[in-house]
Amino acid sequence: MKGIKISAISTYHPRTIRNNEYFLNKFEDKDSLNRIFEKVGRNKRHVIINDEENALTMAVNASKQLLKDYKISHDSIDIIIFSSTTLEYLSPTNALLIHSELNIKTDCICFDINANCLGMFVALEQASVLLASKESYKRALVIGSDHLTMLGDEKQVIPSTIVGDAAAAIILEKNTDDSGIIDRMYQTDSSFCKTIVFPPHGLTNYHSKEQKIHWAPFTGLESVEFAADALDKLLKKNNLNIEDISCFLLSQFTKSNIDILQDKINIPSEKIEYIGDQYGYTGVSSFFIAYKKRLEKSLINKGDIIVFWSLGAGYQTGVMLWKI
Repeated sequence: MKGIKISAISTYHPRTIRNNEYFLNKFEDKDSLNRIFEKVGRNKRHVIINDEENALTMAVNASKQLLKDYKISHDSIDIIIFSSTTLEYLSPTNALLIHSELNIKTDCICFDINANCLGMFVALEQASVLLASKESYKRALVIGSDHLTMLGDEKQVIPSTIVGDAAAAIILEKNTDDSGIIDRMYQTDSSFCKTIVFPPHGLTNYHSKEQKIHWAPFTGLESVEFAADALDKLLKKNNLNIEDISCFLLSQFTKSNIDILQDKINIPSEKIEYIGDQYGYTGVSSFFIAYKKRLEKSLINKGDIIVFWSLGAGYQTGVMLWKI
């Protein structure tokens, strides 16, 4: 799927920031907390603390800012894909509600994707497939937004101390060069399917039982081995080397997993963008927030090849080579 570029990006973060000190003052076991902060790589996280904001409002805010900043016409968007673990509505689709808020043209397809934290990775792929499938499709709006702080009990250390809330919106559009997906690989290991579950008793029992997230111990470490192996295979298949990769935009779930992957395949530190310490783990949007930070540093240029790696609960994971 060549001839497709990421032409615009915008992010949204709630105003309230909670640093590590907030949680150290809240929980008694300081030593355990500090070990968690060191392993996952946390310092600050932006969080929603009111009833006015949610995954949908963050997605709308990021999208509106995107259209404004890049002067994108409302009549030029052919596809809207919304990705989230914390969908605000099951019906209608959140993408349709975003369509309404942005006053997009009627000749537009809108749908939601829930692949948990792998969602925006999948949405990037599917938007590329759709754009390539029809001549009249020129531009896609892809949004990832998660209100992860609403899932857990604030009296529990996990996941409240590691997550943050955020949205990222990107524009994909056709062009005439060789930008776009070079290749990708997925792995699904459903033996972890009962590790992180929400609602823990399903929607059928939503009103009769406690419905905060069930979060058993899960590090995502198993996906690191796949990421290393998949990247090796993708590079060999496409006649590339680690040296050919401009940057690695990786799941921000835990800093320790990134460190392990870095050691396994000898990634230079300057090629890794880590933002989980400043924003917490933001789910679907995490690697695109890292992408935006990389752009702001002028470290992504035309013709660069970058790596996306993400994983979702259950678990499923993917690695993608993308040419800018």
